[in-house]
Amino acid sequence: MAEESSQPGGNAEQRRREFERARGHGGSGEEASGGGEGAALRGKAFVRLEEFRRQRGLNRRPKERPPGETVRAAGPAASDAVWHPLGPAGIPGGQTYGSGTTTVAGRVSAIAVDPDDSRHLLVGAAAGGVWETRDTGATWAPRTDDQQTLSIGAVAFDPNDPSIAYAGTGEANWAYFELGRGILRSDDGGATWGPLAGSDAVFAGQGFYRIVVDPGDSARLIVAMTDRAAVSTDAGATWATLHQGETWDVSLGQVDGTAEILLATRDGLLAAVDGAAPAPVTLPGLPAKLDQGNDRLAVTHVPSDSGQAFAFAAFEGAAHLWHRPAAGQPFVPIPLPQLSVANRPRDAFSVEQAWYDWYVAAPPQPSGVVYLGAIELIRGRSSTAGWSWSDISSRVDGDSIHPDQHTMAFDPNQPGVIYAGNDGGIFRSADGGETWESLNAGLAISEVEYLAQRPDEPVWLLAGLQDNGTVRREAEGKWTQVGLGDGGDCATNMAHPDTCYSSYIHMSTSRSTEGGDPASWEELTQAGWDQFESLFYAPLEVNGDLVVKAGEVVCISPDGGDSWALVALPPAAPNRRSAASALAALSSGRVLAGTRWGDVFQIDADQGGWGAAAKLANLGRGRISDMLADDDLPSRYWVTFSDPDPGAVFRSDDEGASWTDVTANLPALPVHAIVTDPADRDRAWVACEVGVFESRDAGASWAAYGTGLPNALAVDLAFYAPDRLLRVGTRSRGVWEAAAG
Repeated sequence: MAEESSQPGGNAEQRRREFERARGHGGSGEEASGGGEGAALRGKAFVRLEEFRRQRGLNRRPKERPPGETVRAAGPAASDAVWHPLGPAGIPGGQTYGSGTTTVAGRVSAIAVDPDDSRHLLVGAAAGGVWETRDTGATWAPRTDDQQTLSIGAVAFDPNDPSIAYAGTGEANWAYFELGRGILRSDDGGATWGPLAGSDAVFAGQGFYRIVVDPGDSARLIVAMTDRAAVSTDAGATWATLHQGETWDVSLGQVDGTAEILLATRDGLLAAVDGAAPAPVTLPGLPAKLDQGNDRLAVTHVPSDSGQAFAFAAFEGAAHLWHRPAAGQPFVPIPLPQLSVANRPRDAFSVEQAWYDWYVAAPPQPSGVVYLGAIELIRGRSSTAGWSWSDISSRVDGDSIHPDQHTMAFDPNQPGVIYAGNDGGIFRSADGGETWESLNAGLAISEVEYLAQRPDEPVWLLAGLQDNGTVRREAEGKWTQVGLGDGGDCATNMAHPDTCYSSYIHMSTSRSTEGGDPASWEELTQAGWDQFESLFYAPLEVNGDLVVKAGEVVCISPDGGDSWALVALPPAAPNRRSAASALAALSSGRVLAGTRWGDVFQIDADQGGWGAAAKLANLGRGRISDMLADDDLPSRYWVTFSDPDPGAVFRSDDEGASWTDVTANLPALPVHAIVTDPADRDRAWVACEVGVFESRDAGASWAAYGTGLPNALAVDLAFYAPDRLLRVGTRSRGVWEAAAG
């Protein structure tokens, strides 16, 4: 594949914009683009997103309808089908920026170590729930699949009684914060969980950055969130606001025998001492208010000497670090050097994703060490000669781990043992970061974006994963990484299934004629395609040798990708560039393209070429998330919508001349994908934001399909006809399978 796609990370901002747009939270701006004018608009789009969040996001009232709760009541379970996980549960050969490869999983947003048992860990996955291990990661088990939301931003043990643990729902670093439904509590060390009474009403629709339990008083909880910092003195029964506004971090220390809370906020660093109201703390050079774009601040006390503290900020395009050497003294800037990243033309202190991955952490001992988490993980050591710095996540020689650092935890009983959580999962070091061990085997939290199913092998699946490339299922429990970078849309030639296709971001497309073997991929992306406006994950469709990739221009190949014709989509009114968000193709030479504005276009083969894009309809429901047209019933088209929330399903039985809304009694959630049964085209399944639903009557009615599927985001579907197996790809919980009967 292309060199650019051989590296992870660096695309988080675009992914977030695309995620929010897909759910109707992206404002009215244009789509992200791979280059050209779209690239110039990228900064403006981010400003629009942040303006939207200021107006309606971080300060908005909780939604009246939590995820999973329906407005249109779905019918009873459609069958006795049972969902089973297929993985990936750890992917060997995962990507890093440095030397070597490692086993990866999905994004880990929070880690907690049991203070009484070093083998016992809790991990919070981005949208995959809380996972527990009692053998230092040799085995893992999901513990919150029965909860209303699986989005987790923070986890913490009670240091005085680790049978009690807390999890903050709503991952604050990502748009998953909208899935927040308060705090979960466990009274058996993390084996079972339930809602902390009343916290849903207080915190619904907001995300957690951190939860702190006071070692001196277990009833005192402090939280840092997307809209506030808050404290409870009665174990979460009631809450008082410490600071109104986004608070990225909180640290609690005992300074001269007095409790000190440090808050890292958009309004700067604040300190609350001995129960007093938070007051500003001077960090020389820090602006009075951090920008709504990429600025961020993190803070920590030094556990072995709480008079010491560190603050780590991103502003004005650069990283800044301050150190307070003792209680009562001011914070002093520490100069940060240029530090190169292995195999990358970038400074390790890059702030380009500070909104997404940013923290500062100090180990229990010694006091002269600090860890800075950004895209890279950097360790600083103090000596009489000053500070020395090293990138311990991406090395030219030695162990490397996945980039995009989100969280760090320390073992209080084993000096030098650290845990790093990032987009590739969880990693352990027994020597402060000199060497690393992956703990991701068995951790099934991959963020699946797309699925492709080979027609003649029940095991074979291709999946595009967020920041962990394209992976292939080769045997029960065995997934192999076959493409690097971000994994986008993928497909297979059902007539010649050794030929398959994968995507990176935007218009980048690759082909394998050897079943997806890692060394067999060839780049199909043509010169100039990077100038086309497109989704972050641009849609890909394959029907035999007919291959289609689309942004504002639909690129059509009749010969498997050897040659291409380009058909521009007309602009959407008013003054909006169209970019395809979904595709369908018939072997007769007809291509359907749906856009994020609800337009449906048809393009037909025309005397050896292709005609212009003809608009069939605007269905007026925002973003089209999936389209389906089948050669067995070529007059019928299906269209699903994910934006605005709630989504919808439409069907046409006359080649798009007229359309019927067949959303019927589906739950009021975004709809992301649709497949039909080859043996009965009136039987259809849709993947909703939560759950899979079935219709036996062409959409006139729907019912929940099967049991056992976690309350995860369902985003794509595939059907293996010979064994009648339905597969669903989920965000942060991998791929699942159920028999279709």
